[in-house]
Amino acid sequence: MKHLLEVSHFSFSYAESETPILNDISFSMKTGETILLLGPSGSGKSSLALCINGLFPRSIDGISSGDIYFLGKKIEEYLPGEVNQYVGVVFQDPETQFCMMTVEDEIAFGLENINLPRAEMDERVKWAARLMGIENYLSANIATLSGGLKQKVALACVLAMKPKLIILDEPTALLDPLSTKDFANTIQRLQKELQFSLIIMEHKLDHWINFTDRCLILTDSGEIMFDGHPRSCFRSHLQQLKELGIWLPQTLLFKEQFLTSNIVPFTVEELIETMDEVQEMIETSSPHKESILEARNISFSRKKIPILQNINFNIPEGALTAIVGHNGAGKTTLSYLLSGLEKPTSGEVLLKNRNLTAYSELELSKNIGYVFQNPEHQFITESVYSEVAFSLKMQGMDEKRMDEIIERVLASFRLKHVEHHHPFSLSQGQKRRLSVATMLVDEQSFIIFDEPTYGQDANTTKELMNMIESRIQSGVSALMITHDMELLDSYADHVIVLVDGEVIFQGTPYQLFSGPKEVLEKAQLQLPLRYEVLKQWKLRSERFATSIH
Repeated sequence: MKHLLEVSHFSFSYAESETPILNDISFSMKTGETILLLGPSGSGKSSLALCINGLFPRSIDGISSGDIYFLGKKIEEYLPGEVNQYVGVVFQDPETQFCMMTVEDEIAFGLENINLPRAEMDERVKWAARLMGIENYLSANIATLSGGLKQKVALACVLAMKPKLIILDEPTALLDPLSTKDFANTIQRLQKELQFSLIIMEHKLDHWINFTDRCLILTDSGEIMFDGHPRSCFRSHLQQLKELGIWLPQTLLFKEQFLTSNIVPFTVEELIETMDEVQEMIETSSPHKESILEARNISFSRKKIPILQNINFNIPEGALTAIVGHNGAGKTTLSYLLSGLEKPTSGEVLLKNRNLTAYSELELSKNIGYVFQNPEHQFITESVYSEVAFSLKMQGMDEKRMDEIIERVLASFRLKHVEHHHPFSLSQGQKRRLSVATMLVDEQSFIIFDEPTYGQDANTTKELMNMIESRIQSGVSALMITHDMELLDSYADHVIVLVDGEVIFQGTPYQLFSGPKEVLEKAQLQLPLRYEVLKQWKLRSERFATSIH
C-alpha cells in the first residue's frame, strides 16, 4: 500500500545563514494512522506542519532540501491552496487563521473555495458546528468569542473540509479540562468513523496517548530521536525525554514519584493495578489573611450583555491566586477589570485599600503588571533585547545594571540566542516566554498572568513557575488564569472559580478538590491526578470490602 505521507531527508531553515529548524527528517505515514509528534519548544514541530501542508517554504523566505510526498505526489507540485483540501492544520493560535467575521462564514470559507454546492455546504457547516458544540454560535462575531471558543471554531473549519490528514498543533491549549477530554474523545470517534490520519502536537498527553499508534520525537536541533510505539518510547527514552523538557503523561510522572516498578501506565486504572497501597499524599494549607486586592460587588456588561455579575472576593498578599472556570466564563474579562484595563459597570476594585479609579495610569502601571493570553498584544519594540529593556529604561536604570539584569533574564528564559530577533518572528513558545520575562523584570507589587504556561515544554514551564514563585517569595502577589489543574495543584495558594460570570467558590486548592463535586462539574474542571488516584483507590477498597462480606 502506498503511504499517505512520506517525508524524505527533509531539512528546512528560515534563512540561508541560520541553522536548520528541521534537520534531515525522514518518516512515512499510513492512512488512518495516528502519530504523536513530540519535542521541546522550538524543535520545529509547527514548522514541519506548515511544510506538510505546503505553506512553507512557498509563502515565506525559507529554504528546504529533501522531499515531502502526499498521496505519492511532491508537495510543491500541488497548486497553491490545493493541499489544504487534503491536509487540515489547526494552528497554536486560532486567531492567525480566521479571515471572516462570523462563525458560520468562517466554517463555510474553505468549502466555498472548493466550490461545494450550496445545500451541501450548509449541511457541512451545521455538521462541523454540532461536532464542536458551537451550533448556537453560528451567527456570532468571532472577535467577541473567548479564546477557547475561537479554538473550537478553528477546529470546526478544518473538520468541515473532511481532510485525509489532520494536524493538530496544541489543539487543547485554550480549552477547559472537560472540553479537552471531550475534544480528544470526539477526535478519536471521528477518526474511527472517517478514517483520516492524524498528527497530534501536544504537551499534555493524557487524553491522546491511548489511541496513538506511534510517537515521533524531535530533538531541540530538529532531528528525529525516536520513531516507534509510545510505550517503548517512554520506557527506553525516559531520561532523554525529561532532559529535552518533553511533557510525560501524568500517570507516568506519578509512577516515577511513588513507584519503583518497570511499568509504563497510561491510565489511572493501569496505575492503580500496580499499587499495593496509596498513602494520603495531599497536604492541606492555610489561607492567607492579608489582602492586596479586593473586588466589591463588581458587575460588567458589554453592549448591554451581562458578562460578570455581583462579584466579591479578596486576593491574598504574597501568594499565587488562580482563576479557573469553563471557556467563556468571563475569566479574562474579570482580569481586565482587576488590572484597570476595563472599568466595572458597577461596584469597585480596591488595590491596597484604594479604588483603582483613584490611581493615575502611571501609578497603575507601576503597581500592576499584565501578561496577555496572546503575547503579541504586548510587544512594542523591534527586538527581544529591547522588549526586556523597555520598562527598565523607563525606570531610568543605569546601563551597567540594566545589562546585567537583561542578560540574566534572557538566559533564564532561554532567549539569549534570539536577543536580536524581532519578537513577532519567534515561535509561539518563545513569544510566551518573552511576554512573561518583560513583566518579571519590573517591580510591580501585583502581576496578572493569563495562561502563563500555554505552549511551553515541561522544562520551560518549571522555569517560568519557579521565577513567578521567586517573585512571590520576595513579596509580590500574583494572579494566574489557567485551565491546567496540575499546575494549579502544584503552585497555587488560593483559587477562585468562575461560572457564567459569577464566583461559585473561593478558597485553597485542597478545599476545591476535596469539596463537593458539583463545583468541579459546573466549572468543567477535573481532579488533579493525585486526587483522582486517591478517589479511585478508595472506591476500589470499598468495592473489595463489600465483596468479602
